[in-house]
Amino acid sequence: MTIFKKYVISVTCVIALLIIHLTTSHSQTDLSEQTLTSDILIEDEYLPGSGLPVGKILSVWGEALVFHRDPTVGYRVQTGLPLYSGDIIRAPTGAWVQCRLIDGSQFSLAPDTTLTVRQSNCSSARKTCASLTYLKHGTARFKLKRLADLESYEFKVQTDLASASAEYAEFIVNANIGATGFVALEKSRMEVTSLSQPEEVTYISDLQKTTLSNKVISPTVEMLSEEELELISAKFYPVPPSSWFADGSEGDQVLESSESQLPGE
Repeated sequence: MTIFKKYVISVTCVIALLIIHLTTSHSQTDLSEQTLTSDILIEDEYLPGSGLPVGKILSVWGEALVFHRDPTVGYRVQTGLPLYSGDIIRAPTGAWVQCRLIDGSQFSLAPDTTLTVRQSNCSSARKTCASLTYLKHGTARFKLKRLADLESYEFKVQTDLASASAEYAEFIVNANIGATGFVALEKSRMEVTSLSQPEEVTYISDLQKTTLSNKVISPTVEMLSEEELELISAKFYPVPPSSWFADGSEGDQVLESSESQLPGE
């Protein structure tokens, strides 16, 4: 074999190895780098948002992002980070995020979910609390805990199609382009309205579900079976449900999400 042939073979091998390396490196790129557009900057140092904090990150599994009022600058979610009015929390595929607001409410985001904390205000003088969140898409579970001695308390979740409000409730919301589904868990009562028909109010409580869309004039209310509840819970949690809403505690066991179908899917 001539020296030239050996050289050609060596160069070909190097190129092949380089292609394999680049392909592998691309497949192992951080999720945020694969899914975010080029005009979004991910900062290494977390900077505070505007105003006073209205909540904090309790726990995170996987890699999630939080944006302040500027949607082009994001920060990697870490346990203990403060949240501010206007913050956008994005949990991509393989990520779960749990948060708490100053009104005592908690919410958890399943993978492929984006939620905005529009406001969370409490006044000790007036003894009132009010919180508003916007679920752009995906699934989220909320647990409301009314603080003691409050004279007025309201928690509201909005999507592009519907809204829900409650004082005492633990519930799940699933939002997509065509419909929004609501599930009220045990010892819960909530009001659900369509943005296109705000005068029409649907009430759901203990283990009931309903779906609102522009195509549904009169939404039906159905009971949630124990099997459906187990499947839905498995879909949302990377850890057992009993430990998810423990005050800031983190679980060690990661569960695979279920393929169960939520109202609105």
